[in-house]
Amino acid sequence: MYFANPWGLLGLLALPVIVVIHLYHRRYPPLLVAGLHLWGIETHTTTPGRTRERLPITPSLICELLAALVMSLLLADPRWGDVGKVVHLVVVLDNSASMYSRPPGLEEKSFRDAAVEELDRRAKRLPRGSVVTLLRTARRPEMLAGPAVPWDEAKPKLDDWRPALPKHDFQPTWDLASQLAAETGELLFLTDVVPDEKVAVPKMMEVVSVGRELENVSISAARWDFNSQTTKGRVFLRLTNHGKRAANVRVAGSVGERTIFQETITLASGVASPLEVEVPGGLGRLSITTENIGDGLPLDNRVELIEPKIRTLHVALTLPKESPAMKAVQRAMRGIPDVSMTNVESAELVIAAAQTLPPSRRELAWLGIGPLDPSEEARKAAQDLGGPYILEKQNPLLDGLTLSGVIWGGVQPLKLDVAPIVTAGQQPLLSRLNGTRTTAYLLNLDFAKSNLADSPDWPILLSNLIELRRDNLPGLRRWNYRLNEEIRFRLLEDTPATTTENESTDTRPLLLVHRGQKRPLARAPIVEVPPLDEADVYTILDGERPIGEFAVNFFDSDESTLTGLRPGRRDPAAEAASSGFQIDQPLTWMILVGIVLILLAAFADWHVLRPVGRRA
Repeated sequence: MYFANPWGLLGLLALPVIVVIHLYHRRYPPLLVAGLHLWGIETHTTTPGRTRERLPITPSLICELLAALVMSLLLADPRWGDVGKVVHLVVVLDNSASMYSRPPGLEEKSFRDAAVEELDRRAKRLPRGSVVTLLRTARRPEMLAGPAVPWDEAKPKLDDWRPALPKHDFQPTWDLASQLAAETGELLFLTDVVPDEKVAVPKMMEVVSVGRELENVSISAARWDFNSQTTKGRVFLRLTNHGKRAANVRVAGSVGERTIFQETITLASGVASPLEVEVPGGLGRLSITTENIGDGLPLDNRVELIEPKIRTLHVALTLPKESPAMKAVQRAMRGIPDVSMTNVESAELVIAAAQTLPPSRRELAWLGIGPLDPSEEARKAAQDLGGPYILEKQNPLLDGLTLSGVIWGGVQPLKLDVAPIVTAGQQPLLSRLNGTRTTAYLLNLDFAKSNLADSPDWPILLSNLIELRRDNLPGLRRWNYRLNEEIRFRLLEDTPATTTENESTDTRPLLLVHRGQKRPLARAPIVEVPPLDEADVYTILDGERPIGEFAVNFFDSDESTLTGLRPGRRDPAAEAASSGFQIDQPLTWMILVGIVLILLAAFADWHVLRPVGRRA
């Protein structure tokens, strides 16, 4: 017990004062006699002053002492135990996909459900009036309930906790939880495996793991390619057995109720096996599922794939018909699919002679092939270079290029403002033109003097250029992604048929639609969709016009490995300075009881000291 107002105990000084008064003040009770003449003068004694005698224990004394004692205690505001103290419990919920794992058996609960039960037990043991804050882990911490709300208000929010994230860092959420708990709250982390001792967890955080070792087989990768020439597609899968026992896995692909393919594969422990299946075109969307007895995690047993769309690139060739450059380009383009030859006005990529620079158009890509100066004198003065070549490897145009054994012939001095991509010494060989809105590249060589066209690097370079330009076509670049993967696309160009008089591009909303929920996206020439943390199919709308739909799937071998999960507990390394915090409570019931006691004592004192009536 302690006193919230210790100065109130000074009222106890009234107790000795009351005792002194009763010690020196004597009240003679009245005595009825027949007549005063019967009393002689010798029986009449006088007391010249007050004398101290034995303290009489009277009802009046007891009532007055009791009233003074109760009044002093009320002024001191006594507190017992945790009366007036509430706890702030800050809970961090592991939002990893493995928390949705479920041990085999009809009566078994998922780790997520076990964590909710553990939290419910903890919350019910808290002192009355305590509050709770719920956080779930993510790349950016997410507050599920709170801050500092009653458990009855926080508990329904747990219905929105559906752990499905790939492996991620818990530290940002731990840091936020530590700030919320400060030095007056309790910190709890609910997960499926206790972090290693080397992991720096907050000192005041208690860790409780509800996980168990489980077997699991996952779809660890999936891709859908479509061949516009054969009008057929191919689905590529990789299945991985993350368990310690061999597994027989049934794989099925379906569209609605229609089964497209079905396979059974035997996977040894720790083995990943590829699966390639041909599917007809025009399916639009394909659901692929796996079934395996004793599988622990259902989230990685299903993927949704959207059929790729044909994105034809329109290319114009303006090179001289019989030139070595024209023959080299035509030969390399034979193996590149979905390319249509057109005129310059409607082309998205123009491959031309380098003598004439391109117009400045944002939607145009251009490749100029030398010689830069076609005169006979300039061609004779050109250099033939055999390396070494310096390549800007971060440029996607050079993906897969080595230039091993390539003779770069017919190199001429370059006086334009360019950004070099391939150089030999100080001489730019492949570069990008500056000062123009066109994505323009210069190839400083003469195919009549170079063996580049005969090397494997030439079709790779031209294919990279075409795919780079194809990626910048309006609409989605791809239709199937993994969680937290970057999604970028170019907006469709507006035409009179798509824009009304009362509607403009600036006022039309750009929306990401998922399960009826709409999220606005920032409108820009290149739109970037924020990383998504839920596997499903999404649709993008430009106003009322659909741009396309894409699928996001869960692929994470680390999170799908459940053999390392264990139940356990780690106590906090340091206790909080205060396990709770105080709130002001009026303690009305105590004051009421005290007032009643004081009134009873006063009434009893009055009853004892009231004048005695004359007897009959």
